[in-house]
Parts: sequence; structure tokens; C-alpha cells
Amino acid sequence: MIGIRLLLLVTAHLAQAASPTWVSLNVSVPPMLIDGDDAFNYVDMFVGTPPQLLSLPIDMQSDLISVYSNDCPFCPGTTLYDSRQSSSAKDPNKSLNGTAQLNGKWISDSIGFGGVVQAEDISIAMINTLSTNLKGVRTINGGFGFQDGLPRNNSIRKLIPELYATGQLLNPVVGMRLDPLNPKLTIGALDPNDYDGEINWVQLEPNNAGDNLYNQFKVDGIVGRNGTMVPYGDNLLGGINSLFLGIAVPDNFTWSLEEDFTGPFYNHSLSIDASSGRLSVGCSDNAIVWGPGVHVPTPYVDFTVQINGVKYMMDSQEIVRSVNASLAPKGFCSLVVRTSTVKGKPDFWFGLPFLRSIYIAYRLPTGECPGYYGFAFPKGANRTQEQISQKPRSTPAQMSQCLNLAAPTSTPTLAPPPAPEGSSVLYSVYGQEGLQVPLKGVEFLKKGVWNVTA
Repeated sequence: MIGIRLLLLVTAHLAQAASPTWVSLNVSVPPMLIDGDDAFNYVDMFVGTPPQLLSLPIDMQSDLISVYSNDCPFCPGTTLYDSRQSSSAKDPNKSLNGTAQLNGKWISDSIGFGGVVQAEDISIAMINTLSTNLKGVRTINGGFGFQDGLPRNNSIRKLIPELYATGQLLNPVVGMRLDPLNPKLTIGALDPNDYDGEINWVQLEPNNAGDNLYNQFKVDGIVGRNGTMVPYGDNLLGGINSLFLGIAVPDNFTWSLEEDFTGPFYNHSLSIDASSGRLSVGCSDNAIVWGPGVHVPTPYVDFTVQINGVKYMMDSQEIVRSVNASLAPKGFCSLVVRTSTVKGKPDFWFGLPFLRSIYIAYRLPTGECPGYYGFAFPKGANRTQEQISQKPRSTPAQMSQCLNLAAPTSTPTLAPPPAPEGSSVLYSVYGQEGLQVPLKGVEFLKKGVWNVTA
């Protein structure tokens, strides 16, 4: 009987290894970017046994899965993870080595996508303390980091590398578009329905200074409307930050003060905030600013990034905030291009305005293959055939070895998310006559007895 069981287990493992696949996931993105707001792009995943549905924001500066948890049986299901409710969770009794502002512990559990692929014992940074004094972006419920190759985290088990190592994925690759038209994230293959044009592959440059990401790549520069390069120098590097609402350049005045680069501003006017250095352009009617009866047209501002000889135009509505999403003075709208506050490399930080204007692929480093980014145009976006037909100036030296990716065939069907837990008894809702709902965690509540005779 034992021999039969072992045979069945081995057969099941071989069947899994012989059938690599891929997944295509919807991404929840904000319809527009708003000054002063956090804008996150969420992907659903199943964590633990039985699976808990978590919606985590994509974090392209990280290689970690991080979650928020405080063992709260009353908390909402897609924002907090409760390891106590998972039979597959393991606690290695190891802290995150954090600070007073950010701390927690490591835990491991199973993580999967829609019942199609699943990896066991994946390292999870479980955050128990997050101070409002923490500098930088604070996400609402953790993060989905899928970068690889960061030497500081060699001791942890990472989700996508583990899925590929166990033979579940066609390729060690992620494809992504974060534009509101059709936001998608694919794991294991690149879906040709998501992009137009030839994928422009560029090798990632390892960062030798500090603990700061492995996603830098060579950039030719920023191309102005007149077709010339904005003079930011040579040997330029760019980095990607999917939690950043803007684009950071070495000096935003070098670009913004030349209408040959930006295109003409209304009335040739540019508003500069003296305290922050942020810029805004005329975008809406205002009798005090522009005069009674004066109509100010919607601005169209050029910002084009050239990578390996290919020009990627940023959508103007991503470079200029709309009037309802801007903290600029009356009659003006914010420009999202800002001077970088980080000195040294990379020269550019490309945030969400960039990611909402392009298609991007990430080839994870494996074996003798380094990491790569690939760039293309989102299918269905407002791009000309001339733009789409551009060809890269060069191809990577290991193109045939590392970037000969298996094409997807049919798209696997995702299992529906687990039904939210709740009580078997329904409870009435105050002020909503006839409405009854289940309550999560009601069994943990202490029962009260009203003494109506007192």
C-alpha cells in the first residue's frame, strides 16, 4: 500500500512538471492619477490553506511578498492575512530586522493564482507595525514584489522563481500593462493580445551601491517635440517605481523651460511652486488668472523616452494632471515631471505615468541569463503605425539563449475567489429593513445580556 502511494505521488509530480503553463490576471488600476493620493495597482492571489484572497499592490522595486497582519478575526478579507487560519503557514521565528516605524516577522505559506499555479513555503514579510512617521510610500495592505537578483534576499523563497523552478511556468517572465484601457499582468508567458510592435529587450544593470533594487537599464534620453535630446548627458540609466505618481529627471527645468521640448504652453505660462519646485501649466478657464471670457484649451505636453533607439511617447493626460485631479493653482494643472531628490544613479525614475503609457516585460535572471526588461506599445492605445513599427537599435548578446520564449496557446481558466467567510446565522442590519447578512468572527464576540428590569 505504501509503494502504491509513493508511485502515485511521483506520477503526480511528473505530470505537473510536464505541463508548464501561464496565467493572465486582471489588474485593478485607478482611472486617473490624482495629486496627493496614493495610486496602487492590485493583483489578486490566494494565500494559505484554505486560501485567503489577498489583493496586493504591484511593487516593482521589491522581490518580496509582504502582507499586513495582526491576527484580527474581524478584519476584511482582501486587505489583511491571518496566518492562524491557514494550516499550511509556518513560522520560522525570525524577525524582519525592521525599525520602530516598520517591523514584523517572516512567515511562509502557499501562494497561488486562480488555482492554476501554486508554490509552497513561500517567504512572506508579515508586517505588524507600520508607523505614520515612516518616510516614503505606505501601501494599504502590503506588496507584490517580483524582482529577482537582489543579493540581500538570497535566503528567502520567492514566488515566481519557485513557480518556474518547479516546472509550473512556460517561461521565467512577467508581462504587464497598467493603462486603464486593459490592465493585465501575465506570469509565465507574454500575451500577444496585450502589446503591439517588437519587444525591445534591454539587459538590466546590477546596482553596486547600497541596497537599492536590481531594475536599472540604459536609457538613450528624453526626446523633445523638436526631435532633439534634452541635454541630460550620456551614459544614462533609468529605474522603475510602480508606487511613484510621477517621473523624476535630473533637472525638470532643463526640459520644462524649453517649449521646443515640451510643446507650447498656453500664454507661454508656467507656474512654479517656490517651496517644492513643482511645475504646472495653464489648463482651465479662470477669469481672475486669464481674464473674463477667455477659454484655455486642454494642454498637450510632449514627453518621450528613448530606449535602445525606440521612442516611447507618454500619454499627455498622464504627464499633465486633469483639473479635477490637480493641486496646482487655479487655472493651472500639475506637471508630473519633477527633479529627482536622489543623487547619483539612476538618472531617471519612471513611475506610473510611464507604466500607464507602455507595455513592459520582465525576464527574471536564471542560470547564465541576466535579468531583462522588454518594452512595447499597449495594444489598442492611441499609437501610430510609424511608432509601432520602430525597431530596436540592437539586440542583447544572449538573445537566442535567454529570450527565446515559449509562446502561450490557450489561456488557462482561473478558479473563482474563495467565498468570504461568515456566520451561518444571518443578522439584521440597522436602518435597512429586510436586509440580513452573515458576520465574520461573530463567534469571538462576548455575548451581552440586557437587564431590562434594572
